[in-house]
Amino acid sequence: MATPSAPPLKIGDYTVTAFSDGLFQTTIDITVGVDKEMTQRVSGRGLNDPVFLAVNAFLVEGRGIRALVDAGTGETFGPALGKLPDNLRAAGVPLDSITHILLTHIHPDHSNGLTDGAGQAWFPKAEVVVQETEIQFWLDRDISQAWHERQRVNMVNSKKAFAPYAGRVTRIGNGEFLPGLHAQMSPGHTPGHNTWTVEGGGDALMIWGDTIHMAFLQLERPDIAFVFDTDPELAVKSRLRLLDQVSADRIRIAGMHLDYPGYGRVRRGNGRYFIDAE
Repeated sequence: MATPSAPPLKIGDYTVTAFSDGLFQTTIDITVGVDKEMTQRVSGRGLNDPVFLAVNAFLVEGRGIRALVDAGTGETFGPALGKLPDNLRAAGVPLDSITHILLTHIHPDHSNGLTDGAGQAWFPKAEVVVQETEIQFWLDRDISQAWHERQRVNMVNSKKAFAPYAGRVTRIGNGEFLPGLHAQMSPGHTPGHNTWTVEGGGDALMIWGDTIHMAFLQLERPDIAFVFDTDPELAVKSRLRLLDQVSADRIRIAGMHLDYPGYGRVRRGNGRYFIDAE
């Protein structure tokens, strides 16, 4: 069954709508470099208690474009995920009307959804836009260069997901990609992890990808990293920088793993961060 989309946000000339791809099940035992007793105390959960994380994507429409920020999991994570194509269609968004896929990074829950189970492009007319550093790491390297098995599997999957888009992949750096759409690299979770900021009319929304995975842990302890982080120390530095940036400026944010629809504003107080829902 398709999940209804949330009411859209208006940011200048753009309309941004959140869509769900489903829920990803994990545990707090995936933390690295921190005391496990602390994570249990802060979260109120046992190490192996189930944690369900939202997997969100965001549709940006305006100025002649229909851009999807991240593509979800596709058919690679089981029946609880892979809902994005049906949810887009249910909202009256044909998949062949998507003009751009603006990836925050190339992890399977963000990019495997570029293709269906048969390896065909879900978005046959879309241009895929990714940080140059990210493409170099996941696509340009030979699979034999993977650091460990999980990374090797991700590299295999990413090459499959991008194959139907050959000739339609744009490598970017930091800065304005289209009027009012800005890319900002925040490395660590992956080498080219990227945020997308939508600006206009004196307003802004930062779609921050995987800056936060588990808000109930990382808002109180931003130093918590996860096994998915390519460079945990750098991921923590990027997270702190972005949290300070958006809390100081009160920029509205959207997160791929914040509870659907994933919007909020970050504030700092009592030695920690909070996200106030929009």
